[in-house]
Amino acid sequence: MAEFHNRRNNSMDTDVMLSFARQGAPTSPQTPNQIGEMGKLLNSGMKNVEVGAIQADVFDTIPEQHFDEMRRLSKLTDSKISVHAPIVDPAGFDPQGKWTEESRQENEGYIKSVIDRSHKLDPSGNIPITIHSTAGMPGSVTETDSQGRPLRYKKDVVEGGMMHKKGDEVIKTMHIVDQDKGQLAPVQREVLKYMRNDKEYSVQERLETINNTTWDQEKLQLMSHQKAKQELQHMNDRMTKSYDYIKLKMKSQDNERGIQKMSNEEKNEFIRINSQIELNMKQIQEYDTHLGSGLNTLHHKYLKYRKKPTNREEKKEYEVNEKIIKSSKAEYEKFNKYYLQKVKELNKLDKDDPKIYEESRKINQMHNEMNDRILTHFSDLSAPELFVSSEEFARKKTVETISNAAKYAYKKYGDSAPIISLENVMPTMVLSRGDSMKKLLDETKNKFAKELVKEKKMKIKKAKKIADKIIGTTWDVGHIHQLRKQGFSDKEIVAETKKIAKDIKHVHLTDNFGYNDSHLALGMGDVPLKAHLKEMEKNANEERRHIVESGAYAAQFKASPTLPSLEAMNSPIYTYEAGPSWAQSRDMYASYLVGYGDILPQKHFDTFFGGGFSRLPKELGGQQGGGNGYPGTPNQ
Repeated sequence: MAEFHNRRNNSMDTDVMLSFARQGAPTSPQTPNQIGEMGKLLNSGMKNVEVGAIQADVFDTIPEQHFDEMRRLSKLTDSKISVHAPIVDPAGFDPQGKWTEESRQENEGYIKSVIDRSHKLDPSGNIPITIHSTAGMPGSVTETDSQGRPLRYKKDVVEGGMMHKKGDEVIKTMHIVDQDKGQLAPVQREVLKYMRNDKEYSVQERLETINNTTWDQEKLQLMSHQKAKQELQHMNDRMTKSYDYIKLKMKSQDNERGIQKMSNEEKNEFIRINSQIELNMKQIQEYDTHLGSGLNTLHHKYLKYRKKPTNREEKKEYEVNEKIIKSSKAEYEKFNKYYLQKVKELNKLDKDDPKIYEESRKINQMHNEMNDRILTHFSDLSAPELFVSSEEFARKKTVETISNAAKYAYKKYGDSAPIISLENVMPTMVLSRGDSMKKLLDETKNKFAKELVKEKKMKIKKAKKIADKIIGTTWDVGHIHQLRKQGFSDKEIVAETKKIAKDIKHVHLTDNFGYNDSHLALGMGDVPLKAHLKEMEKNANEERRHIVESGAYAAQFKASPTLPSLEAMNSPIYTYEAGPSWAQSRDMYASYLVGYGDILPQKHFDTFFGGGFSRLPKELGGQQGGGNGYPGTPNQ
């Protein structure tokens, strides 16, 4: 890699040198006039431009013809284009933190539409499309010690069924998702003050407790229905078997005297008891309906959210649960077979045949007894994972969305399919740390590769190669630097880049101080930029572009961030390796710029960084004024 060094030429040189040819800049994400924005950047000398918009409604306002024109403009200027997709949540969460499958499918469809439009910009290449790994779903926050440093486990520990190795971070706050309802909630590591002694609960133990408690409550609710039903049945048995009721019933059945011979008091008592028995029967039927529905719900939830065993103890428990499910289902199928046979027999009888009532009563009784037995079996079922961490849930849903999008892109565009490059967001959000992004990409690639093998009859080796080519990450060093606010050191932050370096397809460079995503010019914050780049260099990718996101600096200070960024990256002045770098040549402009910022007037900034390609028609993004980057008439 000719222009990306790890060496020192002299005492003034630094470890890393990143040429201007490998750097680029984004257009303004607030306007649909991306062709005009692209013209401004190209006019200032940029060779890599990232177009896009933060909001979907802005991106969707870009005319289709503009994508064609931007492609022609790129070819004319021998520049490269990448795309930053609007921020949608690949997992399917809405802005209120509610998840639905419909939302996930809608976002998947939108990502596919972005792929189609982006492909127009580079039909013969693999244009990188940056897609945020999340639209802002909260993940976990690390606990800190008394010195404000990340708290880590001092030995291997199992908490809440999860193994933590020595050196792993202790989690202070974690968000969990109700998988059945798609709702988000936080859990915290805390110490509870019990009467005997204090008990500390980790977030994993809190999660396990919530799962067990919720599952037990669902079973307890059904058991309460069962108990209430049995009490009503016992009440009916006591009433129907009492001497007074039998005596009254015998009188009512006396053909000679009948109920007319009863006293008024006897009539009222007989009617009252019968009414109570009938009311109890209706309530029993209601409880049976709830029991049947509840048992089916328990069965569904267990099968959908059961936890796969990871060790011998869990495997034994899993096998016991499977036997319970299997035997309960066999019992239900046995009754259903009997029920269908009986219904077939009863349909042959006359509708006034007294056997119909008696047989129907027997069928209902057998059904109720079956429900009671199944509930007894289900009471021993261990809790499934009704709640999981937002990280795990988002990863599972994002894998589905992105693998489907990649399959769509490859099926439609083949070897020129765009690169789907997932960007890490803030470290306290899901899927934004080195490990979590690595796991997300591995699972996505594996799913995509298996689909290719299944549908295209492709060999797995080739499928994996394609997956590695078109699925990766856009690594934002400014975002990962936000770990500083949790007490992480530069070394620990750079280690995040090391974990994901092999999967980096695209880079976002920006500077800040670790507390806000300030988008400063490079070298104006404390992001260890060169250390991050050195880790990336170990997994060299000549196609990798480095987009410098310093828009906030340009907007606030009315100065181009290009020159300070070139200096910070030790970029060579010339295209070949030998010769001075911008960092070495600072004396040529130091007295004019260093320490005071760009003191050229606003007119200078407007002229050289706002002129654009004025010869284009205005409707295709052309600017008012003269050509060659100068405003007004040619004489000006």
